[in-house]
Amino acid sequence: YVSQNDVVMIRYGSQTAGRVVIGKEGIIANNMFRIIPIVDGIENRYLYYFLKNQAIHNYLMNGQSSSTMPAITFDMMNDIDIYLPSIKDQQKIALVLYSLDSKIELNNKINTELEAMAKTLYNYWFVQFDFPDKNGKPYKTSGGKMIYSEELKKEIPEGWEVRQMNQLLKKNTEKFNLNIKNHDLDTIDLSVMPSATMCLNEKSSSSSFDTNLFKLNKYDILFGGIRPYLLKAGFSPFDGLVTGTVHSFRVKDQNEYNFAIITMVHDSMFKFAVSNSKGTKMPVVGADDLLCYKVAYNKDVIKKFNELISFKEIISHNIIENQKLSELRNWLLPMLMNGQVKVK
Repeated sequence: YVSQNDVVMIRYGSQTAGRVVIGKEGIIANNMFRIIPIVDGIENRYLYYFLKNQAIHNYLMNGQSSSTMPAITFDMMNDIDIYLPSIKDQQKIALVLYSLDSKIELNNKINTELEAMAKTLYNYWFVQFDFPDKNGKPYKTSGGKMIYSEELKKEIPEGWEVRQMNQLLKKNTEKFNLNIKNHDLDTIDLSVMPSATMCLNEKSSSSSFDTNLFKLNKYDILFGGIRPYLLKAGFSPFDGLVTGTVHSFRVKDQNEYNFAIITMVHDSMFKFAVSNSKGTKMPVVGADDLLCYKVAYNKDVIKKFNELISFKEIISHNIIENQKLSELRNWLLPMLMNGQVKVK
């Protein structure tokens, strides 16, 4: 059992060995161990950041066993030399790094809440059809007239029509010139796209790819074409490039942006993508297939939805800020941990 400020390291796993956490109260699994200082004068949070230093992580990874399940051993931990300034200086160093992490965490929480609000409102308006009627009351709940749509196999509000996503979105097909030397542009590929969120927090570099890159504009709508059951979709927070394994779209009318992006990340879209994908071991869904998805459409309600809630600007700003904060933290961390930089 670990308490709130205990430092815990994961011992096993090709992707997880060497990962360090702190502040997680509860019972830990047998693939982890708690790191307990046996001498006075060691700040737990300082110890946590010391072990997060990339140099320490590299040392552990290079020294781990060569078995199929990489492992960190106690002997490997005992061989690590730790730079140990005074407890007061340790607290100062930890506070600097913790402040950066806290701001990153706050930005992530804001993004999560904004996404949840947008999806909730979308469900009320375009799934339950309880958008505000002319009296400001929820349309369907207040007795608004519904008609059966043969195309959608469900009732939709009277006066609404059915449209395919290809009437709202267009594919991005502008290829990047790979003959440009030493290109190092921000790039989104499947590996950096998280599941079940439209907030794409990570990025890779175009230098890691030698084929199939396309130009990407900020706010372009993205959908992972391979294994759509992984629920990878969102929007780009920056200008850059995207790989061919990620379908990229732009709205034809900016007044329909919010409706389009939430539709593309909705559960029903993922179910549609899975049912229309081809292949078994590595199912793939095509961009044209995604654009065949049908929705109930009302121009005025969609425009109002676009005006009522603004999230893409805030989310993208927070993502870019987090990337800069992470770079600053990672730059400061090793220098603070070896005494090269001090905190006044």
